[in-house]
Amino acid sequence: MREILVATDGSPAAQAALEEALALSLATGSGLAVITVWRALQGDFGLAYPSTAVLADILDAERTHAEVTLGVAVEQAVEAGVPIITFLATGDPAESICAYATEIDARLVAVGTRGHGTVAALLLGSVSQAVVRHAPCPVLVVRDPHWPREERSQAHATVDV
Repeated sequence: MREILVATDGSPAAQAALEEALALSLATGSGLAVITVWRALQGDFGLAYPSTAVLADILDAERTHAEVTLGVAVEQAVEAGVPIITFLATGDPAESICAYATEIDARLVAVGTRGHGTVAALLLGSVSQAVVRHAPCPVLVVRDPHWPREERSQAHATVDV
């Protein structure tokens, strides 16, 4: 059975993508694969003399957040009666998501998007845009449900021009 792959970072947009993927899994009889990607942070974080202890604490917090995020997804899938596998990865999120989609021969990748406008996406980068460009299968992009509607209509008007 080919799984639907959901990428989650625990954000509201990722939660919305997980909910859509669960609904699709139930409708199609597909299993669910969930990936969380965390980055091993680099640099001195602006500190003159960064403490190794501080860096270790930050890395532990990042990994713990990723593990908790996967745990939440597992709870939701079990409650919905959907078979689930999980994968915790380290590195570039878009690359890791696409590589895992290829590895498991995913039928679909579901990702959330925070809805940054065109300029912000250019400056900040966009995981969802990179996944759309490089995924080996169709991609479902789900908007952050908390993004105000009036901003959405303005953003679309700007993009459509």
